[in-house]
Amino acid sequence: MKRNKIRYQSTPKKRVVITLTGKVHLQYGDEEAIAVAGKGDLLLHPRCEALSGPRLGDYGSTGYAGYFKLDVHDGSQWQPVIVNDIFPQSEHHFSKSECAIDTATLCMEILRGLAGTALLRTYREHYAPEDSGEEAD
Repeated sequence: MKRNKIRYQSTPKKRVVITLTGKVHLQYGDEEAIAVAGKGDLLLHPRCEALSGPRLGDYGSTGYAGYFKLDVHDGSQWQPVIVNDIFPQSEHHFSKSECAIDTATLCMEILRGLAGTALLRTYREHYAPEDSGEEAD
């Protein structure tokens, strides 16, 4: 007699939505404000070896390329955000001839304009704007 295989079924995840407050923090800029961030606050942080190594927080210099990543505070810790849905024109990237602070300022202006926007947790444990087409399981 042949036995049927028992298939794994995942339990559905709870729908988690975070509403953005409009507060945006820049890593290495104001550490005290980052430490007391609230639910819905955003953290912009660089992905560039120079800005996280020898030039820690030196956003005014040129000569290195990279981009900014984004996290949202869920009330207890920082969670990653899918930036391609928020910056469709890759506004978060900077080249060697640009100052990273100019890119950060542009990104912060865009992000402040998203106050009141709902971010939905996706199946990858990242957050994305609710209307971006991502579905939570």
